[in-house]
Amino acid sequence: MKVKKINIDTVIQENQENLRPDSFDNFIWQEHIKKVLQTAINSAKKRKWSMGHILLCGPSGFGKTTMAHIVAKQSAVNMKVVTGYAINKPAEIVSILNSLEEWDILFIDEIHRLKPNVEEVLYIAMEDFVIDMVMPEWWSVRIPLNKFTLIGATTKWEWLSKPIKNRFVYDFHFMDYNDEEKKIIIDKYLKKYWVATDKNVIEKIHNKVDSVPREIHNLCIKIRDFFVTEWKNEQKFSQNLREKFLIHSKIDDGWMSPIHKKYLDILRKNDRPMGLKTIAIQLWMNEKWVEEDIEPLLLKLGKIEKSSQGRILI
Repeated sequence: MKVKKINIDTVIQENQENLRPDSFDNFIWQEHIKKVLQTAINSAKKRKWSMGHILLCGPSGFGKTTMAHIVAKQSAVNMKVVTGYAINKPAEIVSILNSLEEWDILFIDEIHRLKPNVEEVLYIAMEDFVIDMVMPEWWSVRIPLNKFTLIGATTKWEWLSKPIKNRFVYDFHFMDYNDEEKKIIIDKYLKKYWVATDKNVIEKIHNKVDSVPREIHNLCIKIRDFFVTEWKNEQKFSQNLREKFLIHSKIDDGWMSPIHKKYLDILRKNDRPMGLKTIAIQLWMNEKWVEEDIEPLLLKLGKIEKSSQGRILI
């Protein structure tokens, strides 16, 4: 039996695309969401009607966009994708709604970024599948729309107005991934990138990354790049390569990077509660960046606490 020699460069290039899960079976965990959505899809097909509107909530990187693409594929309908901050005027959302074919899905990412006057047009369209146009003579005309399903994705559920929240039939919140699910995702991506490894290596590396699918994928890309560069005579990502990789990438438990460690060092050296502004100055960073990109992981890992006096070490 002949064994085909594999060119690692070719294999990796061929497998860099299509890593996004394309079915509910390939989407790891979020079982409740997948089950309810599959029921909604089956119902829509049997009724030959549009699904109820869907709101996907959760932190960035948890697969909200991926889930929307899966819903569209499983429903066998087209999906138009727009971003909330890109729609500035009511006329723009009217144009988008008018362009939808029967049963299409409109996916609005960062839907919380919609302006109030745009929201008003949208939630009327969601409920009645119509838009009200005010003519120059100050009389209005009601224009019917094709039946469609709106899927909104947001990291700021609380920013959405109550009227638009109420128009969503399905309101899902993505949950954290546990250790076992993280290991499954790591194993899946490494196999996609043709990086062979052992279970014990995955066992010892899963705690080096946050429980966010996108961050897990980013870790696997770093492993792939390191492996391609360093693999030489090694046929797999071994325990030895793992140790070298962690030193090379400066990754600590929980996905803490050097900037997270510097944040903790600032608190440790001052040995007192510190305000966000003071910490940001010492990090040479914008306060918003520190609060939105640095602190969430430290809070999640239980390294810091926000008090009325300021940030403190735990």
